Amino acid sequence: MLSNPPSVRKRSARGAGRQAMPERVAPMLAVLADRIPSPQDDYAFEYKWDGVRAICRWDGKRFSLQSRNQLDITNRYPELWPLAEVFGSRPVMLDGEVIALDEHERPSFARLQRRMHVRDMTAVRRLMKDVPVVFMIFDVLWADGRPLIDLPWIERRDRLEEMELSAGPAWLRSPAHTGDGEAVLAAARQMGLEGVVAKRLDSPYRIGARSPDWLKVKIVSDDEFVIGGWIPEAGTRSHRIGSLLLGYYDEAGRLQFAGGVGTGFKEDDHRRLTRLMTELARPTSPFAGTVPKRGALFVEPTAVAQIEYRRRGSGGVLQQAAFKGLRSDKDPEEIQVFKRKRA
Repeated sequence: MLSNPPSVRKRSARGAGRQAMPERVAPMLAVLADRIPSPQDDYAFEYKWDGVRAICRWDGKRFSLQSRNQLDITNRYPELWPLAEVFGSRPVMLDGEVIALDEHERPSFARLQRRMHVRDMTAVRRLMKDVPVVFMIFDVLWADGRPLIDLPWIERRDRLEEMELSAGPAWLRSPAHTGDGEAVLAAARQMGLEGVVAKRLDSPYRIGARSPDWLKVKIVSDDEFVIGGWIPEAGTRSHRIGSLLLGYYDEAGRLQFAGGVGTGFKEDDHRRLTRLMTELARPTSPFAGTVPKRGALFVEPTAVAQIEYRRRGSGGVLQQAAFKGLRSDKDPEEIQVFKRKRA
C-alpha cells in the first residue's frame, strides 16, 4: 500500500505547447430544477451521486484531491492514489464524486461520514477495509497539458470516454445518457439514487459558477443547512441530541431559521454532535429572528449539516426532515438554500 500520494520529483510534466495546470479549481455547480428538460432541449443526463465532490489533479509529479471548497482531501482517500498510474507522465484534471456504498450497493452519505472527516492516516487505512470508497468520474477539465474547459460538454465527454477509467479498482466513469431524461429519472428512482443532473451538450465548464447549463432534479429533496443551535434529549439523556436548529443565510447575510431536525441520528452522530455543540456554545442566538423552540441552546454558526426533507411549510420551515451528516466541505456563508431554489 502506498504510504504517500504519488510524487515523481525528477520527471517533467511540461512539453511543447503545454500549459501549467492551476493548483486549485472550484467546480462548476448545478441549479436546482423541478422537472426534467424535454428531449428536444439537447441535454445529456447523469445520475446524481450522494457523496462528496472532488477535483482530482495529476500534473505528472504530484497527485491531489480537492474538495468543493478547495480543501486538500488527498490523504483521506488513498484508494484513489493509483489513478496516477493510469496517466503516467500525462497531466490530467478530473471532476467527480467520492461515494461509499451501503449493503445494497447504493450510495450512502451516512456511510461516507465515517471517512470524510478522518485525517489520521492510521485510522484512514483501517477504515479503508470497512468503508471503501469509489470515485465516480463525470468530467475532464485538463488533459495532456491543455485545458478543456472551453470545449462543449459533449466533446469533453468524448475525451473522458477515451480514457481507460472504467475498470479501475476504486473509480468508475459515471454513465451519461442523451435523449429521454424521464427514463433516466425513473431508473434513478428505481435504484434508490438521489436524482439526475441534466447537462447541456454545448455547455463549457464554468469554473466556480452555478449555471443553468447544468440542472439537478432531485427525487427526495436534500440540502445543506447551517447549525445554529440544538435541544438536548429530555430526561436523563441530556448528553444526546434531541434536535438540531437549522438555518440559511438571506441576501443581507442574516441567518434565517429553517426549523429543526430530530431524526436520522446514529450513536456516533450523538457523540460527535454533542462534542461539537459543546465546543461551539454561545450565550445568544445567531438567528436573525425569534426561534420558537423551548430549551434551545445556541452555537456559533460554523457547522454545516446535510438534511433530507419531504417538503417546506410556511415560512420555509422544513417538514419531515432527517439528518444525513456533517459537511466539512461546505462553507456556512454559502448556504443560501432558499435563494437558490428560487433561481
